[in-house]
Amino acid sequence: MSVERTLARVEEDLNVGDAAMARTRLTSLVRSLPHRLDARERLADVCRLDGDLVEAGRWSYLAERRDEREMAAFERACGNDPVRIMRALRWRAAEQYATSDVARQRLLDVRGRAEAKAGRTLDWSDRGREVGDPWWHDAFAVGCLVTGVVLLALVVIGAGTVIGWIF
Repeated sequence: MSVERTLARVEEDLNVGDAAMARTRLTSLVRSLPHRLDARERLADVCRLDGDLVEAGRWSYLAERRDEREMAAFERACGNDPVRIMRALRWRAAEQYATSDVARQRLLDVRGRAEAKAGRTLDWSDRGREVGDPWWHDAFAVGCLVTGVVLLALVVIGAGTVIGWIF
């Protein structure tokens, strides 16, 4: 579905009072096209309708005009940690791809603060664990461990069952 069609469907959803569906559509749109500042701002508008200051602040963070209460709520929700703020913005390209000077400058500022805190170079595609985070903070690692334990248990049970049948 085209961006314009998705935005039109969002308007239809809002006209019939289905803000939840509008929010779902916009969230999907922003995840697939994070550089679309208009979609981010529209998502912030829908979050405001729900009274969700944190998410409104998150999605209007790069906007030319933003509500400082929303920004403060979003930053507090991220623990005022620039690395978490950087990740929560879900930007996926170099700052130069932002379509406004304000957005570009805010992205540079957040990344600069995040790099200073992390003590290393970060980019917008960095979704990895922080240096020093325990391995169990990585959902993939935990999933692999759980799967391995379950498979091992099934092999042991299966072997025991086969041996029981034979003898």
